[in-house]
Amino acid sequence: MEHKCFNCGNFKAFYNKGYCCFLRTDCGFCQKFNKTKQKHCSCENWAPKYYPKFKSGVFLKEMETALTQINGIKLILDELDEELKGKK
Repeated sequence: MEHKCFNCGNFKAFYNKGYCCFLRTDCGFCQKFNKTKQKHCSCENWAPKYYPKFKSGVFLKEMETALTQINGIKLILDELDEELKGKK
């Protein structure tokens, strides 16, 4: 089976700005060869794309930490607001 560049981990597609979105072009940059190639080309340096998996437990813990920090900042700002209203 012949692997195409558009499905390679070393290939970064070029985009054109459309009216309301970006449209993928027929070419892109190959990081192995450091040059522009057509998306339907193939070569011996093809590598699968890497998509990191997110573990829901880690993600939820980070979101909880961020929410706690935001709530702390909100409490500080509320206290400062009350002090400013009390001085007027």
